[in-house]
Amino acid sequence: SGARLLRAKAEAMAEVRRTRQITKSELRTLKKRVAQLRKKGFDVWTEDELEREGWTLAPLPPAAADAATPSMAQAADWDCGLACVQMALLSLDVPPPACSLKQLRARLSSDSVWTADLVYLLASYGIQCEYLTSELSAGASSAEKAGSAFYASSLEADAARVDALFARAASEEGVSIRCCKLGANELWNALRDDDQLAIVLVDGRMLYARAGRPPDGDFEGHYVLLVGLDDTTDSFRVKDPARSDRTAVVAAKRLPHA
Repeated sequence: SGARLLRAKAEAMAEVRRTRQITKSELRTLKKRVAQLRKKGFDVWTEDELEREGWTLAPLPPAAADAATPSMAQAADWDCGLACVQMALLSLDVPPPACSLKQLRARLSSDSVWTADLVYLLASYGIQCEYLTSELSAGASSAEKAGSAFYASSLEADAARVDALFARAASEEGVSIRCCKLGANELWNALRDDDQLAIVLVDGRMLYARAGRPPDGDFEGHYVLLVGLDDTTDSFRVKDPARSDRTAVVAAKRLPHA
């Protein structure tokens, strides 16, 4: 009887701990501590700290960039990048008729869209942006896409075209291309400001895949737009042209594997 009573009290205390609401001031303190640790390179997340300390938190309202960015759907299997550019332009108050998918397609020379194409496309609207890539040529992307039937027919011509875009970048106004690979912490810190958006190329098979269950098939290049952070779940807020009905969330620890 005594053992059952102690166990019941322990379970009740555990339930109270699980439902304990964190105050705004305590949350600010916790976020500040986590942000400082992230900047030092530590793999620490708000969600883990909340759970470790026994806090719960109601979902936060959408970040400003999320609220200002409409969800738009891609129209074909190749124009997800254009849909991301369209969403970014709409969030920057470019009139919808001026940045329709039809208008964006008309500014391109190929249906095979690479990240460099998106950078020049944004620059053509007077938008300053920076393209961070692990290699200042089409080489790395070509190797990755070589196994995909989707890119096979135009890969050689695309690589030559994209290399020419890289070569022009230094003299092109509004185009900045830098050799730099961001980790999850750096990307998280970059999106901490509400006025930052990021178009990210991922493997579409991996973005929502469950951990430990690698998908079958070839690499599926897919662009998504990161529009903010969800501190309650340590996730990125994602506008996915293939899932245009809502803002998705992808765990920060999961995104690098995509």
